Amino acid sequence: MKVIYGSSKNGDASEALKNVKSPEALFFTVASEDMLEDTAREIEKRFPGVPSIGGVGQAYIDKQFFDSGITVIAMSDHIKVVANVLEQASVMPMKYIKRLEDAVKAVGGERGSTACFDICSAGADVRAVTTLSNFLCRAGYDLAGGTSNSAAVACNGKVYTDACAFFIFKNLKGKIKSYKENIYVHPQGTKKQFMVTDADPKNYKIRTLENMSAEKVYTSELGINRDKITTQTFKNPFGHVCDSDTYIVSIKGVEADGSMITFRPANKMDFLTILHIDDYRAVVQDTICNIKKDLTNASAVLSVNCLFRYIMFNEDHYWDTYLAEMSHSFSHAGMVGVGEHYNTQFVNQTMCCLAFE
Repeated sequence: MKVIYGSSKNGDASEALKNVKSPEALFFTVASEDMLEDTAREIEKRFPGVPSIGGVGQAYIDKQFFDSGITVIAMSDHIKVVANVLEQASVMPMKYIKRLEDAVKAVGGERGSTACFDICSAGADVRAVTTLSNFLCRAGYDLAGGTSNSAAVACNGKVYTDACAFFIFKNLKGKIKSYKENIYVHPQGTKKQFMVTDADPKNYKIRTLENMSAEKVYTSELGINRDKITTQTFKNPFGHVCDSDTYIVSIKGVEADGSMITFRPANKMDFLTILHIDDYRAVVQDTICNIKKDLTNASAVLSVNCLFRYIMFNEDHYWDTYLAEMSHSFSHAGMVGVGEHYNTQFVNQTMCCLAFE
């Protein structure tokens, strides 16, 4: 797959599209939700019938980062793509599952060469990912994607609120594979776990762990004060232990009663651990090596990086290096999101991607 881009710091869709020619799919980001409708409409006008999805967030392609205006990522070369949308994503996306099934049929879905990339409205992740993965993973198709920093997303020239827009890709030249990059580890090689004994998953609230306030458990384990919690999550997020894997749960805040608000829900009887940051530079190199090992001629990677990862990498003066390292062996493009999707899971503080051979 080949990737080119266009951008406009001033939010001019025509300017962003001026160098884009013969795209087979278009993924775009805008700096604010009020730019979404005009941009979607202009893209459809300029390239009628070409699959497109978009949302609110920062974008990157190869070594360049875009944090204002409009960015368009155009994909082509030996791919077949269909875009569609699941509406009522936080309530009943299953109602629209035939759109996903029809998209897979339209590209001629095959295991190993077919995958889904999605972007959903903020707050719609849990049901959107469950609905997508229930069909995709049973059929043997990978999923990667993330969350728009807005209530709305765009698909094929239209804007939808409370929705999940998606691409179904078929690689006509090789494989597509999803990856999840976790830069956190269990402390000192152990897997100390805490059962969630009281929670309000609808409001992303963890009240107690092992029948103690979530705040008390977290601060005691790390030896920190309450006022450090919301920044400590950059180094020590929760991890949801699920079978042999661990999925990251970011901390948003703490309430007067010691309950903790997170960016991903936890359910009663889930097991959480407190993770520690790893040598993330080495982890990034491992990801690159794994992609190159799995896909002999990896051509492009389409990814979503968590906003918290971007903030932390940027503060450590690593973000530019990260983009350079990822783009050294293949084209790398994507967005900074406020949540990430990987096969069956909605996660935080993670990079999730599709890699194309």
